[in-house]
Amino acid sequence: MKIWNVGKRVASGLAAVFLTVAAGELSSNAPVSWFGSDRAIAQTTADLCRRVSERRGLVVRSRPTPNSPVVGGVPYAQEVTLVRNYEGIRGPGGRSWIEITYPMRGFVSNGYPGGSGNLADCSEDVTEDDRPPARNLCRQIDRRAAPRGVVVRADPSRFSARRGGVPSGDQVQLAADYRLIRDPNGENRDWVRITSPVAGYISANTLIMCRY
Repeated sequence: MKIWNVGKRVASGLAAVFLTVAAGELSSNAPVSWFGSDRAIAQTTADLCRRVSERRGLVVRSRPTPNSPVVGGVPYAQEVTLVRNYEGIRGPGGRSWIEITYPMRGFVSNGYPGGSGNLADCSEDVTEDDRPPARNLCRQIDRRAAPRGVVVRADPSRFSARRGGVPSGDQVQLAADYRLIRDPNGENRDWVRITSPVAGYISANTLIMCRY
């Protein structure tokens, strides 16, 4: 009977020690594994959130250069997510570029050093009203991408009839309903329709936003 009582007390003691250790492990690990990592992820995501402050929106390109292929666009006031450990990349002409991962992967221009930039913190309200900004149709022939100017074609193909040309650095006006058109011959370029100075199609890869 004494042996049984002793064994029972030893077993009870070991169980108590086990529960105490287990409880201590749970209490020390729970905040880290269940809550801490979530907070860290949320904080990191918030730090990487930006909102487009450029009224004309931003073009998303595959590389941090003004003449690289266009991936898409981000309208005014829309949120974007920067790549982790982001940094400003100095591109041709001194323009600063930043890589984003949302709403698509690519690079957007953040303007020139010393300027206000094209991106604002998501906590800042960049909208003035609910009306979308006027679509800017002015573009300029990039001197680096097209130092000899560009040819204006009758159709979106370099094999179509020539309608004229635009010197490097000059401005053109896009059609109001413009859209990017993939080259029908499989060449690495997009085409866009313009209305002036000559009506027709030119390579969109040679265009940058107008510098007034």
